[in-house]
Parts: sequence; C-alpha cells; structure tokens
Amino acid sequence: MTYFRLVTRVNGAAPRTLRLERLDAVISQAARSGFYRRRRLSLPECAPRDEDFLESCLEAVPTVELREFLASPAEFYNWDHKPRPLHSLECPLGDTGKTALLAGGFEESGSLRSFPYAAHDELEEFAPDSLAGPVHRLCALAEDAIEGRLTMRPLRSVVIAFTGLRHGCLKQEDRDLLWRAFQAPVFEQFRGFSQELLAWECEAHDGLHIQIENAIFEISAHGNQLLLTCLDCAEYSLLRMGTEMTGRIVRTPCGCGDASPRLMGLRVLPERRGPVVMA
Repeated sequence: MTYFRLVTRVNGAAPRTLRLERLDAVISQAARSGFYRRRRLSLPECAPRDEDFLESCLEAVPTVELREFLASPAEFYNWDHKPRPLHSLECPLGDTGKTALLAGGFEESGSLRSFPYAAHDELEEFAPDSLAGPVHRLCALAEDAIEGRLTMRPLRSVVIAFTGLRHGCLKQEDRDLLWRAFQAPVFEQFRGFSQELLAWECEAHDGLHIQIENAIFEISAHGNQLLLTCLDCAEYSLLRMGTEMTGRIVRTPCGCGDASPRLMGLRVLPERRGPVVMA
C-alpha cells in the first residue's frame, strides 16, 4: 500500500518526491491561514527539493498543540480547498466481502455500506462479513454483541479499527474485546481528521506502516509526543501538530517485506481525554 514516486522534473530542476510537493502545498496554505498570520509565526518559504533537507525544514516550523487546533479549527481551515473526496476502504487482505462501515466519508459499493448511526436492526439485516469504523464505536458494538443486545453471526473476514487524531489508540484490551465479540482478525488504521489514511497495520501485526506520501511523523524534541504533518488533508493545514500520543518510529524492514517506517507502541498521553468530536 505504500509507494514512493517522483514528480515530473520542472525546468531542469531536480525532481521532488510527491510528499515534498505536498509539503510545499501545505506550507503555502498554512502561510495564508489565520493561525500563522495572526500570531506572526514564521514558516519556511517552501519545502526542500531533496529529502536530505526535510528534517532541517521541519525544524524551522513551529509545533502546534492539538488543543490549539480544537479551540479554533477555522484558523487552520483552507478556504480554497476542493470538495472533500470520498475515500476507498483499504485492507491488507484485499477483498473484505460485505463490509459494514461505521463512519461517513467513504465511497459505498454493492458490498460496502455505511452505517453512520450503527442501527442494530439494519446491521443484523445486512449480515456483514467485515466491520470497519472508529475504535470506540466498534468496541461499543462489541459490548452490545457480547451482552446480547446485537445478534450477528461471527464475521468471515476482518475488523478494521480506525485510530488517530479523532479516535485515539487501539489498546490490547480493545483487540481482545473485538475478537471475543466478532471472532475476526483486527487491523488498525491511523486516520486523519478527514479520514485520510496515514498509517496502517499489515498481516505481520508489527506496528503501523506510515503512508509516507500522506503523512510525516516525528517525535518531539522536548518530550515524547508524536507530531504529525498531514500531507493529504485538503481542508486543514496541519504542520507538526501534537497528537497527544506517544510511541516509536521504527525504520527496520517489516516481516511482511515492506520497508516503510512504522509507528510502534502507540499509546495516549494522560492529557488526552477521549475521542475528538468535530463538525
């Protein structure tokens, strides 16, 4: 699922990677946003043309706390963005069969249907092979199934749990609960505010592969907070935003053969109180 391509060479200049092109666009959007303008915060003029200079470029960008964003999302809003596209649902196993999706913002098909309000009678009638959605909603559904308030046959495929900026982390007890209720393997997907895929779990279940063209993750210099620069969010300019999570970034190859960096050991910091609610 991870790929790394070069964009077209322009006027003989060295080509940028797609993620550097996207970073350049995010920096430009941020410079026009209310948050940086009103506070007179300086930003680099543009993204570097070489990946070797990415770290020094990011160091010149001030960090932003999640609470600053949540206090005034409009200050980070990109008013010129195109309409939010519908996302496709990815899974490392490929076909997920009939899939019930407990979230909006995804493209539906004959086998994939959204249930944003998780009505039990509709889910029971649909009889899905797979479930996907925010981890807290999946866990609530699992508790209903275990306690008899929801009648569903065991899933035939997978459970895909969304975590990330909106939804927090997937704990081991969450995995155990989902397995007891649905008897299907659980795959975690770290998603952004607009449901963009930022990192994902493969069949090796050994961390989350960073979708390097969609996100840049760092560990803060002063502390252990995970910072996120989102490269694939058309609505908001998110540069080095604190996630109120901690963890490690591992750069050794995964057992699945994918060499992309991985997020490992993610957990929520004490100051994060629960899922983020946004319009």
